[in-house]
Amino acid sequence: MADAATAGGAPVRRTQAERRAGTVRRLLDATTAALVEIGYYRTTVAEICARAGLSQGALFRHFETRIALLIAVAEDIDTGLRALYRSDFERLRPTQPDELVLAVAVLRANIASPLHQAWFELLMAARTDGALHAALLPMWQRRAEDDQALAAQLLPEQARQLPDFAVLVDTMVTLFHGEGVDRFLRHDPAAESRRMTWLIERLRPLLEPSAASSTGKPAAAAQETETSA
Repeated sequence: MADAATAGGAPVRRTQAERRAGTVRRLLDATTAALVEIGYYRTTVAEICARAGLSQGALFRHFETRIALLIAVAEDIDTGLRALYRSDFERLRPTQPDELVLAVAVLRANIASPLHQAWFELLMAARTDGALHAALLPMWQRRAEDDQALAAQLLPEQARQLPDFAVLVDTMVTLFHGEGVDRFLRHDPAAESRRMTWLIERLRPLLEPSAASSTGKPAAAAQETETSA
């Protein structure tokens, strides 16, 4: 039976909630894959259903419109990207003790991932699609807040000591977004390596907590106090 699974040799019927969740998961995954592989405007209802192995009726039983499905996909992608960043950071931590390098490298890899390309497709479409724009804008604002919270969690000393920490985080995310879009036409690993080296060299003096005074002042403030004394 399509609605049954086998556990210990005995068929187990899935509940209605489980069947619904499974169908929604297939629709979300099929839509995400289509966004990455063929782009926003070719990700039609027919294409999504063909990839998911479902009828259009099944799709519209769960989502009233294509836009409603795409908004749900955007939410799902956002959750997936955050989970991907955390898991990659923890997985690579034992092999890269320099947490500044690790945080920046994982951020870049996250933005270059296929999952993030699906997010880019939605962002670009939102420029001219009013309904999508209205739905994604608060999601984008929440993502920015989550990025700040995650950065402060991963680099707590720097977040506490550096007054411009939030600006640095926002600049880094925006910079790698630009690089991610640039990659659609131009992928130059040598240039990317040079940019990363240059970036780390300039970030390190700003983010090193060792220059701060024992009172917890930012490094620049501590140095200014010593100079004036």
